[in-house]
Amino acid sequence: MAFTIGILGFAVLVLMTVVLFASGLYTILNLGFIPLAIVKALIIAALLYEKRTEWITSIADSRKELMEGSYNYEDFWNGFSVFAGTLVTFLLSVDFGLGAVVAAGLVGVASTVIFPKYDVPLYCGSFVGMACGQHVYVTYFHIVVAGLLAALVFVASRDSFDGFGGKLGTIAFAGCVGAALLLGRQLISDPVPGWEVSKYLIIYSILGAVLTFMLNERLGHSAVISSGLVGLTGGLLLPVMYPGFGGALAVMVICASFAGMSSMGRIPNEGVMALAGIFCALVFIYTSPYLGGAGGKLGTIAFGSVISLHGMMRVHKKLTAMLS
Repeated sequence: MAFTIGILGFAVLVLMTVVLFASGLYTILNLGFIPLAIVKALIIAALLYEKRTEWITSIADSRKELMEGSYNYEDFWNGFSVFAGTLVTFLLSVDFGLGAVVAAGLVGVASTVIFPKYDVPLYCGSFVGMACGQHVYVTYFHIVVAGLLAALVFVASRDSFDGFGGKLGTIAFAGCVGAALLLGRQLISDPVPGWEVSKYLIIYSILGAVLTFMLNERLGHSAVISSGLVGLTGGLLLPVMYPGFGGALAVMVICASFAGMSSMGRIPNEGVMALAGIFCALVFIYTSPYLGGAGGKLGTIAFGSVISLHGMMRVHKKLTAMLS
């Protein structure tokens, strides 16, 4: 039973990232940017390669352990924490008017300080709560359904993709997209930003990813509070610094901060993390027309970016060994 649930959790994470990244490739092809489309296709190929490798190393090789395992009260409390984080973030974002980025950052920081044992599932729930209440999830009933679905995916995927930043957001994304499909809610389509904004998105994506990684891996802070602090700082400062498009930059920063939550076992140093930030920005820019308003989309962008980058490093290592 546990093995079957683990397969379902793994499959959901794979589906969410592949669909989102493929939509970005479709946008680039429609715009006629063929060289960039080739780069994006390589990113998707590396993403699929790494997911196959992760299946072999983390799921198939652990079949006996998973079949003998069971779900317990700790899984229940983890799922409940996802749900609680959803409601608190949505309340702060929509009812208190703090906005999605500041609300999620606050929940991330507060959960580490007050409930450190459950800061990870609480922060995961905050990504569901970042959903756009004014356009997609109009009532608390909608966000409750999304939170419950995300809680189920969180528990089901507990044994998949450890150490990759953005996994929590992908779980939230699955809950939000699932709720939108079940309840007939239409997701948002935004235009692809022009270069005058995109260049800043790339710069702040790199900064968000690298700063979070340094806070986490170099300075010894938890991944949750590192991302929360970076996201909260961006959410408070960037709209003031760039009145015309600072809100988009703040969203980009917290998106990249999810990539920065990756462990050093997955992303070895700041240079590679900077490249992950570039990947995040490119995917963020060209998936703008698709699946907007769903909480967790930003995390899914980060998740797919670090996985594809890790896949590229794995291929490079194999090729180097063959040629040496």
